[in-house]
Amino acid sequence: MDFTAFKRNTGFKINNISKINSGFTLIELVITIVVLGVLSATAVPRFIDLKDDAKKETVENFHGSLKSTVRLLHMKAQIDNILGDNVTIATDYGDYQFYRGYPETKSEATTPHAYFIETFMELGVPLDVTIASGNRTATYAEITVYEDNDFSRIGYGTGDLSKDFCYAEYHHTDKTQLFSLETTGC
Repeated sequence: MDFTAFKRNTGFKINNISKINSGFTLIELVITIVVLGVLSATAVPRFIDLKDDAKKETVENFHGSLKSTVRLLHMKAQIDNILGDNVTIATDYGDYQFYRGYPETKSEATTPHAYFIETFMELGVPLDVTIASGNRTATYAEITVYEDNDFSRIGYGTGDLSKDFCYAEYHHTDKTQLFSLETTGC
């Protein structure tokens, strides 16, 4: 290629052409890397917090769902005037055991026994279910459900969820119904 015509018409020297196409300098690359490092150092914690916040919000929603479901089932028992001890009430989800008009955490009115969250929360098919000594643990992707004769818990963690501190709970006794929310571990 003949660069002499280019040199005459533009006033550029051939040596300057190679400097124009030489790429980034070392200083430019270092500054770019530093800026990307600062951006990632500030952005990554925000994304991690978003995941934790999402877990907390999910558990809070489960807490509200537990309370609403129990409230609706108690209203059904009141409407049907079936408020006795250890009675079986026909629900849209099948027969279930109630005590003083509130659903038990574990219904022994059916064989096999039914569990509160399993029966009324419509979580779908669990990936894994373990039933031992009357306790039921089921996993649904990241969500774990633990139920026994006293507690129904749903949240993030393993086993009975009490050591993971990220769950909503329905506790039913012969005297009261309690709802609690634990999110310190979310």
